[in-house]
Formats: sequence, structure tokens, C-alpha cells
Amino acid sequence: MPTKRVVIDYAVLKQRLDEYVEQEHMRRSQVRDMVLQAICQLPQPFSASELTEKVAEQRVSTASVYNIIRLFVKARILQCVSRESTREHARYEVLTGDARIITIKCWRCGREKQITSQPITNAIKAYRIPNFNIKRYTLFLYGECKVCRSYKRLF
Repeated sequence: MPTKRVVIDYAVLKQRLDEYVEQEHMRRSQVRDMVLQAICQLPQPFSASELTEKVAEQRVSTASVYNIIRLFVKARILQCVSRESTREHARYEVLTGDARIITIKCWRCGREKQITSQPITNAIKAYRIPNFNIKRYTLFLYGECKVCRSYKRLF
């Protein structure tokens, strides 16, 4: 899965984490802070194993990384962006305020690309769900890319 370089403001995420920790009456943790710093340095999206490799020198266990990821998802610091295939592990990225992500993905080769589509965005805005206000979304569209379609024609 291609990754993208995104500039992530550690101070903003740290503040969000501190607010969540205080709200949930948890204690502060240096390990969480180290993992948060590592997340800010990783290309987005990333897997738990990539994050574990990044913090391995600081002696953070794999179990701690998974627990911290779960906590960061609850704290709305991270979001899971793909878990559609048993061949792939979950991938995570930093959750931005009102993200509207549309991703097209080739189900044969796995290439993916984030796109903008005003008609899709307008359709989602126009769709009303009773007693529910959509703030953000991630939409995956699966199909075959041009390369895979042309390769299939050769054989």
C-alpha cells in the first residue's frame, strides 16, 4: 500500500492525548509519548508492525504498541483506514478534524490512490440519516486498475 508523507503536528496530538487521559482519569505515560512521537515520524498510513519497528530501540513491547493503538483510536488520535483483506493487516493514520477520504484500490495488485470527487462528496452531504450528523468519512472503492485490466487482456 503506498504511503504518503504528511506533516503531523506533535503538539496538537499531544494536547488531544493529554485531554483524553485527563478526561478518563488515566495516568500519563512516557511510553505513550514515545509512541506518539514515532507515529508523527511515520509515513501515513502505517501498520502496527511498522510502528513496533520504529519504537523497538526504545524497548517498547509489541503488546504495548497494540494497546496504545487501541487507546489512540478511542481518543480519536488515530483511525483504522484499511482492514478489508485477510492478506493485509490493519493500517492506521492520524485522524484529522473533518477528514473526507475517498480511496480507490485495485483488488488485484493492491495499488491505491486517494481522490477527490465533488459528485460523491455532494451525494454524501445530501444523504440524510435521521438523528445522525456525518462529520467525517472514509470511502473505499474497489475495482481493477488500468494496468491490471491491460495485463489480463494479454493472456
